[in-house]
Amino acid sequence: MMPKIVWVLLPLALYGAWLGVAAARGRLPPRQSLNVQTSLLLVTYLLATAGLGIFWVANQQLPVFDWHYLFGYCTVLLVSIHLIFNLPMVVRWLRGPARAATTPRSRIPALKVLAIVAALGAAFFLGTRQRATEALPMPVAGAAADGGAVDALVRFHEFSSESRASVFRRAPGIEWGAAPPAFKRYPNARHVALPAGGVGAAGLSAALRAPAASARAEPLRLAELGDILFMAAGVTERRGGNALRAAPSSGALFSNELYVIARAVDGLPAGVYHYDPDQHRLDVLGTIPAVTGAPGADDADALLVATSIFRRTGYKYRDRAYRYVTADTGHLLENLRAAGHAAGMRAQLESRFDDARLARALGVDGVEEGVLAAMTLRRGGAAPAPAARFAAPSPAPGGALGITSAVHQATSLRLTADGAGSVALPAPAVAAMPLKRVIGQRRSERRFHADPVPLAALSSLLADMAQPPQLSDAVRIHLVVNRVDGLAPGVYRYLDTHALERVRGGDFAAAAQSAALAQDVIGAAAVVLVLSVEREPLLAGGARGYRHGFIEAGMVGERWLLGAVARGLAACPVGAFYDDEAAALIGIDRQRQWVVHFAALGVPADRNAD
Repeated sequence: MMPKIVWVLLPLALYGAWLGVAAARGRLPPRQSLNVQTSLLLVTYLLATAGLGIFWVANQQLPVFDWHYLFGYCTVLLVSIHLIFNLPMVVRWLRGPARAATTPRSRIPALKVLAIVAALGAAFFLGTRQRATEALPMPVAGAAADGGAVDALVRFHEFSSESRASVFRRAPGIEWGAAPPAFKRYPNARHVALPAGGVGAAGLSAALRAPAASARAEPLRLAELGDILFMAAGVTERRGGNALRAAPSSGALFSNELYVIARAVDGLPAGVYHYDPDQHRLDVLGTIPAVTGAPGADDADALLVATSIFRRTGYKYRDRAYRYVTADTGHLLENLRAAGHAAGMRAQLESRFDDARLARALGVDGVEEGVLAAMTLRRGGAAPAPAARFAAPSPAPGGALGITSAVHQATSLRLTADGAGSVALPAPAVAAMPLKRVIGQRRSERRFHADPVPLAALSSLLADMAQPPQLSDAVRIHLVVNRVDGLAPGVYRYLDTHALERVRGGDFAAAAQSAALAQDVIGAAAVVLVLSVEREPLLAGGARGYRHGFIEAGMVGERWLLGAVARGLAACPVGAFYDDEAAALIGIDRQRQWVVHFAALGVPADRNAD
């Protein structure tokens, strides 16, 4: 099928081709004929513009206003040409019959035509230049996950804010293309029909409130699940070729998709399903993976996941699309919550889940279609699962959807503990060397052997460091691992669950040495300890917290030094470093965290130390 712009320009192109042939044959129509012909074209485009506008508004097909404004541009062009042709006649009429009689017959003002064409060309050129140079608020690689995400959100909100002047200041950041299909299809999947279940008889006020803990003991039935899904995203009316849904959507574009991870639904085997609102059925996607990314929902009867196919809204609303799809998701979720309550289930949104893992569990790419929310359905007496640890993902610049990809990533989370994204450490061993001997033997060792540090020794050292804070709870521990048995090189964050969270993998020995003013002791270390403090808890009690934070960091660092001696290792503290490079090394935002201390660790090369 030809693009819309080709169809819209086709009458003009045919007329222009006919004029070109006529001119080549020396039979160009007279001025009066040209006037009449362009007037007929003008009337045709005016009728098409008005007809499309009235028809599509009447049928609530807002997206096809694309046709409306394309015809409108052509109408403006024809009006301009028409005025140029008739301007001399208008001028003669305004001068009166006497003057008009003495006015010589003017030729078509070709210069005016060229001026209009040049102005339109200049506007198009400026628009393309604006598109090419517009700065999108993408996350910065190497910036802190949490801080970079918040910063990206602020820039996105400003960028996507509208004003009367903003229309002229920027163009869309990416090419969104044509509208995707209104319904997602799984043609090769098995399907499960959804019978009517009778849910929805409860009054609105009652459905908006969670049922009592003892309201329901039996599992949710398949028919009831079908009613819940229908009242959230089902097709409630078909009008003018448009399938209207249970929840409203910006521009009637309906970007949301609903998925079900069913564990205890009567009449439905445990598994992952997609809801097809067009056919009111479930598409069977597969079994439940071992890790879904939503550990808080592992005990739920069912987990309902709302995604968005961003292009459905983005092709019309461009860089403002993420605002609309999230608000539209809220409409759908409130219907889902009320319908779940009407069925006697406790419907509860999961505020934290691993976006990428949950997307993989559903079989979606997380870019063109992203997970936005997850809601559990539990019987009244069921207790929520313990909360897991989450963190913002590392920034990754770029994305197929430009600013929309950036803001979706900025609002995403990832699991950091309980085996997801973390490295379990061996059980720590007790250091039995007498304290006086440990302190007496401690020296700053600056040379290390190339042998790796045993993982068991590192685990025990970290366990001894993890003591209750004395003055400040703002100190955070990162490690640059270069040579540790059983642990891949990279940057890690130590968790209070006695595990390591991998920030990024790779060889960072040279980067650590560079950040520490190129000191060889850091570059040669098997492990580099990097201590930082979080500003918010550090300064929560006032300026005195700054002093306390550095004292606390010194105490933690001393445990590192003493622990090394007790385990036959060598260590050296370093206080001189480039703050910006140190922050980039461990992936933190300097607006929210400060690096305060370095310390090297390794197998001692010899005992010549100061």
